[in-house]
Amino acid sequence: MARRTASPKAPNSPTAEALPSSTIEAPPAKRPSPKREALIAQAEDLFDRLGFHGTGVDRLVTDSGIARMTFYKHFPTKNALVRAVVDRRDARYWDHMDTAAPDSADILAVFDALGSWLEGPGSHGDFLSKALAEFSGHDVAVAGEAAFRKKKAGPWMQARLEAAGVANAEARAWDLVLLMEGASAMAPVVGGKQAAGQARHAAEALLAAWG
Repeated sequence: MARRTASPKAPNSPTAEALPSSTIEAPPAKRPSPKREALIAQAEDLFDRLGFHGTGVDRLVTDSGIARMTFYKHFPTKNALVRAVVDRRDARYWDHMDTAAPDSADILAVFDALGSWLEGPGSHGDFLSKALAEFSGHDVAVAGEAAFRKKKAGPWMQARLEAAGVANAEARAWDLVLLMEGASAMAPVVGGKQAAGQARHAAEALLAAWG
């Protein structure tokens, strides 16, 4: 009987020595469009001063200097632009608050940071509150986005109270958030620093009472 000999292994067989796999590089991050960013910045200013419903696409196109076709290339609807602006404004606000009050345990510094915000970008009142008021009952997506972002203030303040060693931080955080909300609402009336300063006095009294 003839003796069978093993056939040589094919280079691509499962038992053959594996070849090193090539590294797959992720595609480079897409750069934001300068025109899109300029439109969002212009829209934020107009919405803040004139209101969301008081600012039409014609005004947005004219003031930004961007063609109507370019507008709809980036945002299929005006409300899509509104959501992008809400996102940008919220990010700017929290970046300011974290930068201006870097010490998490310094609760009163929060109101100093709020005062500087209300003297600048927030001088026309709370942007998200205006979005919530104007779009409730009209656009659930925009109103819901604004409400969701407003709720971030509670956990943010809670973390600071915990860092400061304040008991019952979760519940008490909202007491301080309400002071911040009141200051934001009154800023267009009495000025940002004065409104935040009064809120700071009230916060100081609460902190003293909480021990």
